[in-house]
Amino acid sequence: MTGQTLSNFDQSLFSYAIPGIMATFDVGLSAIGGILSVSFIFAAIATVTIGVAADRFGRRRLFIFCLAMSAFLVGVHALAPTIVTLTIVRACAFGLSAGILPLINAYMAEAAPAPVRGLMTGLLQTGYALGWFLAALVGAPILEAYGWRYIFLPALVVIPLAFIIARALPESARFTAQAMEQTTDQKSVWDLSAWTEKLKVLWEPALRSRTTWCFLLFFFQGGAYAGTAFYFPTFFSVVHGYTEREAAEIVGLSYGIGAIGYIAVAIIGEFFMTRRNTVLACMIVGTAALAGLIWIPQTYGENVLWFGAMTMTFYASAAAMWALAAEMFPTRARATASAVMLAGVLLSFATFPLGVAFLVESISWQEAFTWAAVPAAIVATVAAAMLPSLKSGLDIDEIAI
Repeated sequence: MTGQTLSNFDQSLFSYAIPGIMATFDVGLSAIGGILSVSFIFAAIATVTIGVAADRFGRRRLFIFCLAMSAFLVGVHALAPTIVTLTIVRACAFGLSAGILPLINAYMAEAAPAPVRGLMTGLLQTGYALGWFLAALVGAPILEAYGWRYIFLPALVVIPLAFIIARALPESARFTAQAMEQTTDQKSVWDLSAWTEKLKVLWEPALRSRTTWCFLLFFFQGGAYAGTAFYFPTFFSVVHGYTEREAAEIVGLSYGIGAIGYIAVAIIGEFFMTRRNTVLACMIVGTAALAGLIWIPQTYGENVLWFGAMTMTFYASAAAMWALAAEMFPTRARATASAVMLAGVLLSFATFPLGVAFLVESISWQEAFTWAAVPAAIVATVAAAMLPSLKSGLDIDEIAI
C-alpha cells in the first residue's frame, strides 16, 4: 500500500497544477485534455506490456523500477520548457506509474491469506485516496508560495523510498512456484507468441464473459471518474470562485474523507456482502452523490461533504472492483487480466477528459460533467450486475477458472 500511495501522490500533483500550467503556456482546457489523452493512450499500451511481462518475469523488480522511474519523470515536469515537452514527460511518467496497479493487485491476491485476501487487496486502493490527500497537503502551500513548477519536486523523494521498499519486498511465492513448472516462459523476451499467449487466455470460453463485463465495468467507471476528477480543482476555481489553494484543499480533504470509504468497502466486501454486490451498492449510491456534488453545494463545507460522500462510495468501489477482478482469473494470467482491465480504465481516461474539455467550451461546467459522468456510471453499474457474485474467503485458485 505504501507503493500505491507514493505512486498516486506524485501522479496527482499534475491535477493541482493545471490552472498554473494553462496560464504559463497560454493554453485552454482542450490542450490540457489533449495532454491527458496522450498520457492515457500511452499508459494503456504500457500497462498491458508491463502486466504481461509480470506474468512472464515476476512482479517485484518491475514494481520497483516503475515506482522509482515514474517519480523521477514527475520531478522532471518542473523543468519542461514547452507544452510539447510537458506532454511527452507526462505521458512517460504516467505510463510507468499506471503499470504499478496490475503488479500490486496480482501480488497481493497471490500473497494474502484467503480469509482476508479481498480485504487486503481492497485496502491497496486506499493508497489512491491517501496519495491525493498527501499531494494536497504537501502541494497546496507550495503551489501558493512558489507556483506550479515547484509542486512537482516533492515527487523526487519517492525515488529513495522505492529502493527501501525493494529491500523488504520478496517475489510472489505463487508466481515463483508456477514459473518453475512452466516452459512457455523460457522463450525469448522478444518472442511475440509468448506475449500473445497470455492475452489469449482471457478469451478462453470459460473466461470470455468475465473479461468482457469486467472490461466494460472498468472502462465506464473509469470514464465517469476521469471526466470529472482531473478537472475538479479547476471546476472549484471557475464555478465557485475559490483560489487554487482552496480548490486543492477541498479536493485533498475530500480524498482524506474518502479513504474511510475505501477501508469500509474492503471490509464489507470481505465479511458482509459479496464483492460484486458491494460494487453494485457503491455504484448506485455513488452515482447519486456525484450528481449531487455537481449541482447542489454552495459553500466550502458543502463541497467537502458532497465530495467526501462521493469518494467514499463511487471512487471507493475500486476497493472491491480490483479484488473481484483478481479473483476471476487464474494465476497464469492474473497480472495480464489486471493490466487489461487497467487498460480499459486508461482508454476511458484518454477519451472522457478530452470530451469534457470540448463540452465545457459550449455548455456549462455542470452540464458537461453531468453528460460525461452520469450515463457512464449507469452503464458501469449494469456491467457489474452481469458479473458472477463470488463467495469471499475461498482460495484464489479455487475461484479462478
